Amino acid sequence: MRRGQIFISYRRDDAAGYARALYGRLVQHFPTERVFMDVDAIEPGLPFDEAIQRALDQCEVLLVVIGKRWLEAAAGKTPRINDPEDFVRLEIAAALARNIRVIPLLLDGARMPSEADLPEPLHALARRNALEVSNSRFQADTDRLLATIRKALGESDEVVHQNGSEKRRRLRYGVMAGLALVVIAAVAYLYDVFKTPEAPKPGTRSETAGVAVQDLRPAINGAWEAEVTYDWPNANFIEKFDFQGEGDDVYGTASFLGKRRSILEGRIEKDQLRFITRTRELLGGESQNPREVVHRYRGKFLGGEIKFVMQTEGGYLEHVPIEFTAQRRPAPSVQPAN
Repeated sequence: MRRGQIFISYRRDDAAGYARALYGRLVQHFPTERVFMDVDAIEPGLPFDEAIQRALDQCEVLLVVIGKRWLEAAAGKTPRINDPEDFVRLEIAAALARNIRVIPLLLDGARMPSEADLPEPLHALARRNALEVSNSRFQADTDRLLATIRKALGESDEVVHQNGSEKRRRLRYGVMAGLALVVIAAVAYLYDVFKTPEAPKPGTRSETAGVAVQDLRPAINGAWEAEVTYDWPNANFIEKFDFQGEGDDVYGTASFLGKRRSILEGRIEKDQLRFITRTRELLGGESQNPREVVHRYRGKFLGGEIKFVMQTEGGYLEHVPIEFTAQRRPAPSVQPAN
């Protein structure tokens, strides 16, 4: 790992889903080796604490992801942030001691901790200007965050570090600058393409002189199925998904533990599918105090499959992200009438 690294500090039982979504957004704009998130960046078999310390020594920006349960304490205990061995406390204290850029990210209305909420080594955190990140404005909020990070690292918005489409965009600009005649021809051709009344089929890409035209929404409507193994013993289920919608909107149902749930906040962004479902979690059969649980799904289209990462937030138990692959369910066969 090298200088210019970005470190994501978070609590798994507070904001694991948001942290993973934030990681996915960052690696679209920076090389993966420059973005540290414990689940993805620590190789199997490496000491957890040593790997984190090495990353902290090399990072230039620390993102402190703060949800509504960030300061929450277990029954009969003080908040974890008061524990000198708390990893989140150690991460923030190390960054503040180095006087690097520390950016608090307040999720969905979470409040900024005051000095009174924090141990002495973290008092300076209360004086750092925070950015708000919400589910409904995630794209715009993270765009602002990306601009802030680039400025903190001394990198212009025009300097592109990304892989994939952003890297191609940078290459395209260089070609355009050196080949004016090709640019004119490409623009003229694109103008004709956009005037054509017949649109390309969903899921296809139009290429013009090496220039990728906007990807269209893949055709996802219909029935899908996946074998899902959850993060507790003997929890293997066949989950079913029914996607409906037009344009960017997605609705329908997604099963959890074999029971169908309504899809909420469903969106399509190029080849990415995002939505949530909600359930209630009971502790030890106690029905008087159920906790609302949010399941955040992030899927990527790969041919005829959707690669999903699902993160469960809230409830009484901590959960790690679950990965699985959904495939289309075959259409039911129609028996001929006798």
